[in-house]
Amino acid sequence: MRGLEPQDQETDLYLLDHRKRRIPLLRWEAVAPPLAGKGVPRSLRAFLQLGAGSPGSSRLPDPPHAAFLEVSTGLVRIVRGEMVIRFRPGAAERRRRSLLRAHGFKALRSNPFTADQWIVHAPARRYSGEALLEIANLWSEQDEVVFAAPNFLSVPRREAHPILPEEWHLEELSSREAWERTAGRREIVVAVLDDGVDLAHPNLRRNLWRNPDRKAPDRHGRDFFLAPDHPGHFDPRPKRFHLPFDHVSANDIHGTPCAGLIAAAGLRGGSVGVAPGCRILPVKIFHADDLVLDERVANAIRWAGRHADILSCSWSSGVSPDVELALEDVAQGRNGRGVAVFCAAGNGFGAPVGFPARSPDAIAVGASTDRGERAVYSSAGPELAFLAPSSGGSRSLWTTDVSQPGLGFAPGLLHTHRFGGTSAAAALAAGVAALVLSVHPELDRAALKALLAGTADKTKGGLRLDAAAAVEAAARLADR
Repeated sequence: MRGLEPQDQETDLYLLDHRKRRIPLLRWEAVAPPLAGKGVPRSLRAFLQLGAGSPGSSRLPDPPHAAFLEVSTGLVRIVRGEMVIRFRPGAAERRRRSLLRAHGFKALRSNPFTADQWIVHAPARRYSGEALLEIANLWSEQDEVVFAAPNFLSVPRREAHPILPEEWHLEELSSREAWERTAGRREIVVAVLDDGVDLAHPNLRRNLWRNPDRKAPDRHGRDFFLAPDHPGHFDPRPKRFHLPFDHVSANDIHGTPCAGLIAAAGLRGGSVGVAPGCRILPVKIFHADDLVLDERVANAIRWAGRHADILSCSWSSGVSPDVELALEDVAQGRNGRGVAVFCAAGNGFGAPVGFPARSPDAIAVGASTDRGERAVYSSAGPELAFLAPSSGGSRSLWTTDVSQPGLGFAPGLLHTHRFGGTSAAAALAAGVAALVLSVHPELDRAALKALLAGTADKTKGGLRLDAAAAVEAAARLADR
């Protein structure tokens, strides 16, 4: 969040992650700009103003226990009352209950994807935010516990970076040469975890995933921002729109361009994705910049890992043990070969790679420009796997836009020339990976990452993906 300098502040607050490493935190009040300032997202401002109460108000929700600033990312992390705890599979039930009961906690719900993970709360006690952090750390230090953390609410960063016009990136990736061998197989599915995908878009409709179970309520994907019992949970379309309608922060207009870069069909003169023969699985995790629970994001990753071969995540968030373990969990997908997770490195202007991209179970993708060098805005660091084309030079990317009249980057049009950032780069990298798996579906996710890096071109600031070289290398391996 601009205007804040969390790394310059001293702090003794922290949360332990599942590897027992400290995630430093600051009290939000110590560094917060005015709530009316431009550096505070709309939804966060509304939440904190509402939570603070107002004179004469009689019906307001309980205020948040605390708001913290995560030092490494600059993101605000809100603690209310819920905690998430994951036990080791062999932990005795009596010991589990004893750890919770010692602090007045009870199980609220179990995780539908991970049997040993619960959401818990302490209905008879009102802990401060600092006390909840302390309890989480005490639990995390126990041998029976994998991790424990508050079930944080936060505003993610969708890593778009709009600029100028054109469809040059396919040439830059040597896509046409790759298509001589394959344009992608429909069996290969790329999940787009974002703010929704326009299911009615004429250039995306034919390449959308369809649940093979015709009776299943999730015909085309899910909306994990909403609870499973919400009627909108099985509708992954864009839903949240506010003036000005071409701003990413206030609108669900980010996931549709990402989906188009991966697998737009190129119909009627429309844009073409890098893997137009593959399919897209829409997984909605954001409603514009509304606050989202870590639990929902993590479960979206787990669910997507059951249905897709590749996950595309063009956003960054606060460091979450639950999300990081979800990235580990999908290593069991694809019959044990692992689901590859491509993440935007971040638009930090050379700052360290963001989370979840920097996780060892993710593949961090930076942006290169039409000049063949790393974009100045792209985050950098040792976790960066490679670069893919995006904005930052004289041109940005042409891709699908939301089709609802009056909405999107180019209101009234089906496509936009104004998309870029590491968001676009991560989506393109996921598309290149889909081409590779189309010719060699037996590759595991570690081998896939190594092949993409090994066939990339050296350029100023990193390795730039080469789709043709990657597909050819995969085909040779498959023929052995």
